[in-house]
Amino acid sequence: MESKKKVFVASAIIVVIVIVAITLDGASIVSEPIENTDNSKSTDSRIIDWRHVHGVGIDPEDSSILYIATHGDFYQSISGSPPVKVDKVRADYMAFNAPPIPGIPLYASGHPSTGGNTGLIKSNDGGITWEHVSNVIEPPVDFHAMAISKQTPEMIIGFDSGARGLFKTIDAGKTWDTLEYPEYISALAISPNNSELIFAGTGKGIFKSENGGKTWIQLDAYRDLAVFALAFDDDGKLFASVKTFGLVQSDDLGDSWESFQHVDLTVTSIAADSQHKEIYVGGYSSEGFQEVYKIKYDSSSYDQIGTNKGLK
Repeated sequence: MESKKKVFVASAIIVVIVIVAITLDGASIVSEPIENTDNSKSTDSRIIDWRHVHGVGIDPEDSSILYIATHGDFYQSISGSPPVKVDKVRADYMAFNAPPIPGIPLYASGHPSTGGNTGLIKSNDGGITWEHVSNVIEPPVDFHAMAISKQTPEMIIGFDSGARGLFKTIDAGKTWDTLEYPEYISALAISPNNSELIFAGTGKGIFKSENGGKTWIQLDAYRDLAVFALAFDDDGKLFASVKTFGLVQSDDLGDSWESFQHVDLTVTSIAADSQHKEIYVGGYSSEGFQEVYKIKYDSSSYDQIGTNKGLK
């Protein structure tokens, strides 16, 4: 695992690829090209030439390593430093999940630069190289929401962005079962203490399953509001990004909620670091800039990791 911490790829590549963005109700599809250009035009090292931030995650062996999955490139930020591109082959990394425990790969889905869907892919070297795991279905899935169990890390659950199903594997992607789902799913999170307890964010609020995704009940809180992101910390605190309310948190598995620090972002991805009592969030600002921040649980600090503001 040494290479994931030390090897960085800094060369700029100009490639045009297509991202497929699905609305929360699954009703509309927008194709958008991206062009990667040289960051050297900016004098601020935190200004990064990324188009969309699709996921953030913390390395379980070394919490100083933050992974950032975007449309077109995969980045590492070490100890809060400016993100550096590390992947050798560009792709659109959707539904990115960092390992819940050491020894587990990074997982993602999305689109290769050549077009189409990747299905489920994994990386064992910190995002430098990626290999195919499973198509899941044909044509291959494009997970935009996915979660891995900390208790049973061979268990992965993912929702296909084309609404072709909610899929679950308990053998790290070798075989898959199809599950019923309550609404079009935009976010998934599995309790770190109970792999049967799964939360799903949708355009109509938060749903909970207590039997591994077989059946679902809707929570009363935030009913009929869009939920953009969900994430647990290792202690069982659940974070959510909810339309109108922004970042919220629950210490009792969704029975009650309270506000977290306000940020000028529509947060679309969350990663929590229980050890240092801080979260990383990625999303888009009110002006449309794609940004990543680190925020202390007690709101004592609010640090920018990266932004594309200077490139707009």
